[in-house]
Amino acid sequence: MYLQDLQSADPSTRLEAAKALKFLAFNADAEYKDGLVKGGFLRQLAQLMVSSTDAKFLEHAASCMYSMARENTPSKLELLKVMAHKRLVQLLTAESKQLRLNACAALYAISCAGRVHCREVAMCQPLSHISKMLEPQLGRNAQDDQMQLFAALLLVNILHVKGMVVAKAEKQELIDALQRAYDDGTEQQAREIIAMGLKRLQKMGSRSSRLKEGVRQRSASFTKTLTSLGAKSGGVSSGKLGRSIKGFGR
Repeated sequence: MYLQDLQSADPSTRLEAAKALKFLAFNADAEYKDGLVKGGFLRQLAQLMVSSTDAKFLEHAASCMYSMARENTPSKLELLKVMAHKRLVQLLTAESKQLRLNACAALYAISCAGRVHCREVAMCQPLSHISKMLEPQLGRNAQDDQMQLFAALLLVNILHVKGMVVAKAEKQELIDALQRAYDDGTEQQAREIIAMGLKRLQKMGSRSSRLKEGVRQRSASFTKTLTSLGAKSGGVSSGKLGRSIKGFGR
């Protein structure tokens, strides 16, 4: 019935359907969520989110996506397939704080599908939006605490995407913001995840520095190979040197 109501031309009917489905999905088992996915629920919801400008509907729709993606891999993958993550990243700049929070929570749940799939989220370039959500303003409340937590967890997942590069100017700001989230955190598991992100971020360099490091390591390896050959033969002939370079190139 609620899936049918989502297709209603009446905005209030669609809103109530989204609310109901959000609560039904939150504590649903995998079989129930899989049934909703197969029924086209997430595809339909993603399409409605693209065309809607109603903040209240978007809040509940994003919350639906979080409820579905929470601890359910098929939902995460379906949301990526229907490009829901692109719309969710756009909503990180919404005027409604609750909408920003729900969109961030949904993106975090989707990003937990794994590094390969998280890359699709990272490619939408949400970092600048996430960094702002890590810094609660004056008059902070429980809503701000949740936003800071989900933003920190999402950032940690994105930082672990292979090939992820953080600009040197942005790196220290993100370190400071993650450190605040770590200090403000009250859940031990969340603090441990954020600590992993801090460690990862501190080790990250710019693309140029990583390339230089790669060249340095290859050069050191080559030198070690030549030294080893020289020690064994009392010197490296031109023939041996040529074979060494050929092997190194592979």
